[in-house]
Order: sequence, then structure tokens, then C-alpha cells
Amino acid sequence: MLAALLCCTLSGFAEKKPINIEREKRPHERSEIQLPDASIDGQVLTISFLASCDFEVSVVDASGVVVYTSVYSSQGAVITLPNLPEGDYKLEIEDTAHLYSGEFVIE
Repeated sequence: MLAALLCCTLSGFAEKKPINIEREKRPHERSEIQLPDASIDGQVLTISFLASCDFEVSVVDASGVVVYTSVYSSQGAVITLPNLPEGDYKLEIEDTAHLYSGEFVIE
């Protein structure tokens, strides 16, 4: 019984939270595209696309300071963020043709 309680308690600490991603539309852009998936689990950010592509990831804090940025060439990325303090952040993902963004909280 103690093991079951411990297991339930520990699973409450790690929770992968989806990030709602939206596309920033550029002038005259009409086509519907598949949005990337993103989630945050503590300090681990996961991003995935349906197909491999080049993309840049930036994380911006509530004051507008870029606290993380890097370029990837793959179908996704698992990023361990640099020990960011609790707070609200904005995720920006840019591939060769589109800009996506979403907001998340580190607790």
C-alpha cells in the first residue's frame, strides 16, 4: 500500500503539459498547414513536426527577454531549458515559411 501511495505521489510531480500553438499569419497567407506539437514537463520542452525541417526555437520571458534560442534540423526536439525561474514564457518556433507561437508556465 505504501508503494502505491508513493507511486501516485511521484507521478503528481511530473506532468507533461501541452502548449497551445498558433500560427502567426503573414500578409496574404491563406493555406492551412499542420501546426507543430509542443509540450512542457518541468524544464523539458518537447517540439515535434510531421516532417523533418529546419526550425529555430526561442523562449521569451514575461519581460520580453529571450532566455533560450537554438536552431534545429529534424522532425522535432527535446530541449532541457537552462533552469528557468517559475513564471510565464512565450515559445516561438520559426521554420522556413511560418512563425508559430504559444505560451506556457514553469511552476
